[in-house]
Amino acid sequence: MSLTTQQMLILICAGFLIINFVSGVIIWVDKQRALKDELRVKEETLLVWALLGGWPGGIWSMKSFRHKISKQPFFVKYLFAATLNLGVTAGIVLVVINS
Repeated sequence: MSLTTQQMLILICAGFLIINFVSGVIIWVDKQRALKDELRVKEETLLVWALLGGWPGGIWSMKSFRHKISKQPFFVKYLFAATLNLGVTAGIVLVVINS
């Protein structure tokens, strides 16, 4: 099965939206668990979702739900994960453009 460029772009955009939605939901779940003093989502899990590209949804959720923003050590790690994601994405785009 061969995909056209347009179909590939649609799949990439859909994947990006899904990853960001899930990332935001996970942060919301963590906020709800924190309010109920229940078992929390591991910070490593949140960082992995940021590395996968879910950092825009994650940052939006953190600001919207006022969650994890004041935790500076975590937020610095989160921004680092976002920067790594952007660097890898930029590298992939450059390789695709130049080939």
